[in-house]
Amino acid sequence: MVFSRGIIDFTLIRMIQTGLVAATLPLIISTFLEEPKGGIIGFLNSARFTGIAVGPMIATSILAFSSLEVVYLLISAISLLSLLGFKFFFKEPPDPS
Repeated sequence: MVFSRGIIDFTLIRMIQTGLVAATLPLIISTFLEEPKGGIIGFLNSARFTGIAVGPMIATSILAFSSLEVVYLLISAISLLSLLGFKFFFKEPPDPS
């Protein structure tokens, strides 16, 4: 997103990101549905709605004090941290065989 030159490039990149998330989110949620605890799916749903509500407010606040590049880098950093957190905290169980 840092390389976008204007609103059209930014919009296209965000649409692609949304499409990728829309394709992978059901797969991620399905991995948690196999677990017996119902609280995990509730936590994921709450996190999703919180991100939808709070994300634009955070981005607007950061943009008020800095530039678009900082907002883009922050979104990329949060995405990377989320991926790493998912990778390290939700490991595959060992194969019983």
